[in-house]
Amino acid sequence: MSDGAPAAPGAGAAKGQGARVDLRELYRRFLKNAGMIIGSRVVFGLLNLGTNVLVARAFGLGDLGVVLLLQSYARLFSEIVKFQSWQAVLRFGAILEEQGDWNQFRKLVGFTLSIDVVSFVIAIAGAIVFIPWARVWFEWPPGVVDFAPFYMLSIIFITHATPNGVLRLFDRVDMLALQYASNSVLRFLGVLLAWLLGGEVLHIVLAWFGASVLSGALVYVASFVEMRRRALKPRLTLRWSRAAAAFPGVWRYLWMSNLASAAPLVVNYGTVLVVGAQLGAASAAIFDIARQFSTALARPTRLLGPLLFPEFSRLAARGDWVSIRRIMKKQLVMTGAALVVFATILFSVLPYAIEVLFGPELVAEIWLFNLLIAGSLLRVLGFALEPAFLSANKAGTLLVLQLIATAVFVAIALPLLGPMGLIAIGFGMLGFQVVYFVLFMVIGRRLLKKRIRRSRAAEAAAEREAAARAEIAEERPDLI
Repeated sequence: MSDGAPAAPGAGAAKGQGARVDLRELYRRFLKNAGMIIGSRVVFGLLNLGTNVLVARAFGLGDLGVVLLLQSYARLFSEIVKFQSWQAVLRFGAILEEQGDWNQFRKLVGFTLSIDVVSFVIAIAGAIVFIPWARVWFEWPPGVVDFAPFYMLSIIFITHATPNGVLRLFDRVDMLALQYASNSVLRFLGVLLAWLLGGEVLHIVLAWFGASVLSGALVYVASFVEMRRRALKPRLTLRWSRAAAAFPGVWRYLWMSNLASAAPLVVNYGTVLVVGAQLGAASAAIFDIARQFSTALARPTRLLGPLLFPEFSRLAARGDWVSIRRIMKKQLVMTGAALVVFATILFSVLPYAIEVLFGPELVAEIWLFNLLIAGSLLRVLGFALEPAFLSANKAGTLLVLQLIATAVFVAIALPLLGPMGLIAIGFGMLGFQVVYFVLFMVIGRRLLKKRIRRSRAAEAAAEREAAARAEIAEERPDLI
């Protein structure tokens, strides 16, 4: 039983088995996009780290913690309220692309855009309502508190869901790489200017805000231009029931994929807020630096999952589960071999790298870095698993796995945070990733076997039917 979108009409297993794509072309397209994404994330991820180092050393860990707490606060509301509409655009859009039904595609994009707009309004309103309590919990200074309601408007530009899906479907990953690069450069320049002019924490907040708005606007403009170039003006509507009727299962898919995708992000940003409330802004800054460092190392490969999603969706629409399995096996072997070498080198030089980048104060938290990096590398190993589950319409199963892993994190981290400090968060994060990966592998293996068995059975039935028709045609041509 599927947890979301149904298979494309007419795209049964038999059809899929007889119309397999050229995997060499798929690999070529994937590697081209991967090169852009990895290049962008490595270079500009390091620039983001450099920006945090500059703030920590020029303004202090306390001020950096204030900025990161405000950013995490906005992102938390964004992740809680938003729908993963970009995934719906890819999943359903890939089916419509296969069918050449561009009129329905316009309706799909209009439908998901209208959901985005309503989500923005709810997220921004909710974030603003809770600011009076947040200022007390996180000890924001008066200037930051006054600007905080305006900062919540950045939610629109850090949650470009539907435009993200449109650009990925149309193979315009270069614009997403450009968005990330421009955000990093603008943030760094803003912080550098604030430091040179003798600014304070409010000016750092303004640099973060300006970078988010300007770089986020780039994605909206790029997706609009791409849609207009293809004469695909979205058909906006607030009659969601009528619009969803054209895409059976879309609501369930949206809810399940939204909750499943939001869980780890809520854990990340929610943890920053919990640490800030219990251990102070400086500890929140240390944790977020360690989190960003581990994420920066893993992010280039983790971002390859969304690149595979449209490819897997097209293969699933054809019923070609054998090719999906082949790709996933190759990915696990190659990524695993690379990670062994990378991890050996990384952990041997990590203490020295932390001291050079962030100073001796953070070397005391080396085990926090070790545990977060180990968890991130494990997530990298299985970067193709989530898109495979989503392509198989198993967003609901994905959500269950997320909830189980989140429960493990909470059971480890929260009771130990007081007596053990930040290292408790490291153990909790590692527990999350271990449980998540193991469950993925066990359930995913069974799922693929079942889909391939069904696909082959349908193919055999189609072949028998074709043979029977050929025999009838030979014996009784007057019936044909």
